Amino acid sequence: MKIRNLKFGILFLGIGLAFNSQAQQAWPPALPQSNKNGLAVLKSADLLKVPTSIQEVLDANPEIKLEIAKHIPKVELVYHNELNNAAINGTGWSSWGDICLASDGMVYSGIGNHWKTDRGESYIYRWDPARSVLKKVSDINQSNGARANDVRFSKVHAHIIEGIDKKIYFTGTLDDGSKAGHDEMLSKWTPNIAGGKLLQFDPKTGKTIVYADFPAARVTATTKYDSKRNILYAEIEGDPKGVAIGAFDMASKKWIYQSESGVVSHHRDMMMDKQGNIYFNGKQTKITDQMVLRGGVYYPITKKADSTSTSMLPPDQSDRLKNIPLTELWKYSPETRTIQGTNSSSVGGIRSSTRESKAGYIYGTTMGNQLFRYAPAKDELIILGSNFLKNGEYITVCDLSRDEKYLYYLPGAHGSAGFSGTPVIQYEIASGKQKAIAFLSEPMLNAFNYAPGGTYGLKISEDGSKLFIGLNGSPPDALRPKGLGRGFGLTSFAVIHIPAEER
Repeated sequence: MKIRNLKFGILFLGIGLAFNSQAQQAWPPALPQSNKNGLAVLKSADLLKVPTSIQEVLDANPEIKLEIAKHIPKVELVYHNELNNAAINGTGWSSWGDICLASDGMVYSGIGNHWKTDRGESYIYRWDPARSVLKKVSDINQSNGARANDVRFSKVHAHIIEGIDKKIYFTGTLDDGSKAGHDEMLSKWTPNIAGGKLLQFDPKTGKTIVYADFPAARVTATTKYDSKRNILYAEIEGDPKGVAIGAFDMASKKWIYQSESGVVSHHRDMMMDKQGNIYFNGKQTKITDQMVLRGGVYYPITKKADSTSTSMLPPDQSDRLKNIPLTELWKYSPETRTIQGTNSSSVGGIRSSTRESKAGYIYGTTMGNQLFRYAPAKDELIILGSNFLKNGEYITVCDLSRDEKYLYYLPGAHGSAGFSGTPVIQYEIASGKQKAIAFLSEPMLNAFNYAPGGTYGLKISEDGSKLFIGLNGSPPDALRPKGLGRGFGLTSFAVIHIPAEER
C-alpha cells in the first residue's frame, strides 16, 4: 500500500513539474522564415484566394457583392516577444485594445496574459517601421510598483493614446473589469494599488511612470482622447450598479466629471465629434411592433402614417433581432458637463467608430453586426447594411483613411475570424462596396504554422499604404502547450502593405 502511494506521489509530482515547466516555457515559439529580428514576410497569390467557406456563402447568396483585390499585398508578421511563459490558463496571451499610431510613425500595441489578479502580466510594445523591429517597452505591473499581494493587471483593453506632449498613455485592467468593485475584489485592493492607474511612457527616455489614478476599485476597458481639449474620457467599470462616464483633465490631472453609475450600457465604444461631444450606448429598449424602420434605424411610431409609409421590421430578420436590444445613443457635452439622450439608436448599440470626417460623418460598426454612419450636426444615424457577407460579423475596431475614401476593418474579432479566412476588408465610402484586400488565415498557416484570429487594434498609415494590426492567434496543435486552448494564446503584430492600385 505504501509502495502504491509512493508511485502515485511520484506520478503527481511529475505532472506538477511538467505543468510548471510548461507554465515557465519560453514564449513565443520561433516564427518560421523569420529574420534575426523575428520578422517574417509573406507575399503570395494565396492571400487573394477566396476560402471555401466564403465562396459557399457567395454562391448561395448572389445578392452579396464582395470584391476581391487583384494585386497581391505584402504582409509582415512578428510575434510579441520576450515572454517568460506561455500563460497556460485556457486563453493565454491575448490582445484586447486598440493600438496607437504615433505622430513619429511608431506604433504601440498591448497584450496581457489573462490570468487572475495574483498572476496578471501586461506589456506595451513599440513597432519601429524604419527598422522593422517590435520591442517590449513597458511592463505595466512593474511600472505600477505592484508588490506581493497587490492587484496585478492582466489585460490592456483601453485605447493606447498619444498625448499632446507626444508621450504615450495607457492603462491595464482585470480579466473582468466589471468585478473591480464587487465584494470578492474589494479585499484585494491595497493602498499601493487601490484601483486602475493611468501610465505615461516617454519615447525619449524609455521610462514609464504612473501619471494618475483611477477612482478606488475602478478600472476601464474603453477610453477616448480629445487632443484639442486635452481630456481623456473613460467608461469607468467596477460599481455593481453599472458603468459610468468619466472625464479626466490631462493637464490638471483631475477628474472633472463623473456620471452616476449605470448610465452606460455595452461599455465598449465612445464616439467623439469635432466639438468634443462624446456619444455612448445609453438606455436599452426592445424592438417591438410599435417601431418603424427608417434608414435602417428603428423609431417609435409617432403618427398614424408611420405604419403605412415606412417599412416595418423585416420578417426575415425578426427572429434574429428579437432578443437584441435597441440601444439609445446618449451624448455628453464638455461645455455643460451634462448627459442627455439623442434621437438616434441602433440594434445592440455602437461597437466601433472613426473620427468625424470633413463631410460631417462618423462611421462605425454596431453590436448588431452592421455598418453605420452618424451625422452629429443632424443627430442622424443611418445603417449602411451588413458589415460582412449576409449577417455580419463582430467587429471591434475600424479606421478611416486620411483621404476619407475607405474604411478598414477585420470581421470576426473574438475568435471567429478564422472561419472566414481572417479577411481584411476595405469599405469604399462613396460606393458602399466591400473589398477583401487579403485573406490571412490559410496562407499564414501554411507559411508560418500560425492561425491568425481577429483584432481589437487597427490603424491605417497617413499615406494609406500600410495597415497596422495587432492580431490574436493560435499556434498549431503540435506547438500548443497542454492546457492552452485554441483561438488565442499567440499574439502578433502585422503590417499589410496595400498595393497602390488597390487604394
